[in-house]
Amino acid sequence: MTQRKRPRPAGQAGPGGAIPPGRAAALDRRGFLRLTGAAGAVGAVGGAGPLLAACSATPAGTGPAGQAGIRIKEHVPGPQPVSGGRRGGTVKVAWVDPPDSFDPAVGENLTAWDCLTELVYFGSLMAYDGQFGGPVPNLAASPPVVSQDGKTLTFTIRPDVKFHNGRKIVAADFKYGWERTLDPKTQSWGASYLASIVGASAVTSGKAKLLEGVEVKGDSTLIVHLTAPDFTILNAFTQPIAAPMPREEVDRLGKAWGQTPVGYGPFKITSYDSAAQTAVFERNPDYFYAGLPYLDSVEYRWGVDPQIELLQLEHGDIDIIGDGIPPSSAGQVLASPTLKSLAHPKASPGNIYLTMYPSAVPAFASQAVRQAMNWAIDKVALGKVTYGTSTPWGAPFPSQLSDFTRTFQPYGYDPQRARQLLAQAGYKNGFSVTLTVAAAPPFTAIAQVVQQQLAAVGVHVTLNQVDSNALSSLEYAEQRGSKKLQMSTDIWYMVQPTAADEVDALYTTKASSNYCGYSNPVVDRLARQAAAEFDPVARNKLYA
Repeated sequence: MTQRKRPRPAGQAGPGGAIPPGRAAALDRRGFLRLTGAAGAVGAVGGAGPLLAACSATPAGTGPAGQAGIRIKEHVPGPQPVSGGRRGGTVKVAWVDPPDSFDPAVGENLTAWDCLTELVYFGSLMAYDGQFGGPVPNLAASPPVVSQDGKTLTFTIRPDVKFHNGRKIVAADFKYGWERTLDPKTQSWGASYLASIVGASAVTSGKAKLLEGVEVKGDSTLIVHLTAPDFTILNAFTQPIAAPMPREEVDRLGKAWGQTPVGYGPFKITSYDSAAQTAVFERNPDYFYAGLPYLDSVEYRWGVDPQIELLQLEHGDIDIIGDGIPPSSAGQVLASPTLKSLAHPKASPGNIYLTMYPSAVPAFASQAVRQAMNWAIDKVALGKVTYGTSTPWGAPFPSQLSDFTRTFQPYGYDPQRARQLLAQAGYKNGFSVTLTVAAAPPFTAIAQVVQQQLAAVGVHVTLNQVDSNALSSLEYAEQRGSKKLQMSTDIWYMVQPTAADEVDALYTTKASSNYCGYSNPVVDRLARQAAAEFDPVARNKLYA
């Protein structure tokens, strides 16, 4: 089925759509949705999910987008329009889970991603343009100069960008930030996105501290050398994992960096209270896109039950449900005259999938067993328990991608074939496995259906429910050899509009989000070929 739990859909400002760089203003509810573009807002799962957003009563001034308001003279990447807002006010956003980290190299759940892509940070050298557009200059003053062989990119850094501490951002801040992302001690989910830079593998393997392929020429020039042409690298440079970082603040804050980082985006984080489960972000008066943001502040609340979120929205206690509507509540919302007008469905490319760990379950080392697991599960039934918010698809990449068209016959539902494959692999009487599942909708419902369907072919499944952040921690531990996970539910939100987003992070040997240790030299070779292929038609053949 299509979807993920880490980065967010390509070309969108970030999950939840809380505040693309300064786009919220004092509007009626429909006007608020028009002005934000509902950027990146989706439900908790699915190919399409609704955002719920109202507008706080606190901002001063009224009027929908396009009427009298502030005019922004510079082009600002991201969903449009940018102009037309009025200054002032606070938006309150509710989340189910606490942020796993506000460290741009580490944070990956929805709560963190919203902060990292829209508030404390926005883009890096590049940023996605429009609602689904490609990368354009952001912290870079202009597009990079590319060498004839496509392996060297030269960037000029904007001279007017400052960190929230007032210091000017310089070229060395990018090099330091990328080295930190690649450092194995950081355990960044996004290290694979920078893998084509010369020397990246030496840093990720712990053999080097400095990134050989990045040259710093004074404060304003950054030269990046690639091992081969890579059509994904500019996409990577839009992401928080590629953000410049102030070394002095990282050193000063230590462990607190993950809660109160010093960024350069439209909002500064001014408080983080884990006990009260709140964070407050205030307007950055020195934001380099002059005139933005419109809001005075943004408040996060987390640890809120989805049903309570709906009540709080109806009563005006919050303005946005950051996670979107859980699938189990979709019918309730669309039947409510009050809430239906606030729901804004939005497609979200990504996948829901089950990960199998052969290091803990020897049966999973067998290709026949893995195939049997696919034939044993009815994906159409799983789509039904997500209340139509996820679409059974049968391919490892979402259907919305421009460089991938499904040209193969996907797995269907055939329990008899599954039993035959298990017997062929020496598991005629089946085997037992523990499925660790995120204790949030729709994963618990999915896990129960999977448990029943696998039992029908002799695979006995025990369910282990943990919260989403705990599951992420367990998965990272797998890369360090813990062998505590046997099978897990996973979700992947794409951050670039290409199959490479999943191939390079999930399926290649030692990729940064390849927690189960999958390794196939044929896949590695095809991935390298695809990364160097700039023709999407030719690329599709490799990915298919």
